[in-house]
Amino acid sequence: MSHSEDFPEELSETVKNFHGSLGDLQSKLDLMLSQPRTDLYARLDPMGKAKMDLVSAYAINSLFWMLLKTMGENPGAADVKKELDRVKEAMMRCKEIQDRAKRGRVDQGAAKRLVSSGLWEPGKSKIRPVAG
Repeated sequence: MSHSEDFPEELSETVKNFHGSLGDLQSKLDLMLSQPRTDLYARLDPMGKAKMDLVSAYAINSLFWMLLKTMGENPGAADVKKELDRVKEAMMRCKEIQDRAKRGRVDQGAAKRLVSSGLWEPGKSKIRPVAG
């Protein structure tokens, strides 16, 4: 009996996908580990450093999750899920901060002028905003 006959057919595709994902992870880790972390950090702004730390923490916890699953253990019992959720929450906060920085600022004076000119009707005196 060969090894392929011993292996359950329904898991074949799952294991192939898992193997492919590990190959992708290995290539990305090789790229990241090709330089000292301090050199990478020196070139990043604070947001980039935060993202790098978050991605690293998420990757490590995900790998630990996979290790526990392959060993037949429940990752939830080891609080890995809680840690992954905590890192995801931090990633969302980081994204909110980044989005807030990208969001345009409203010039309130220009907005008031735009509204008052839009409400003005010909033949009536101009609406002057109340100073206050």
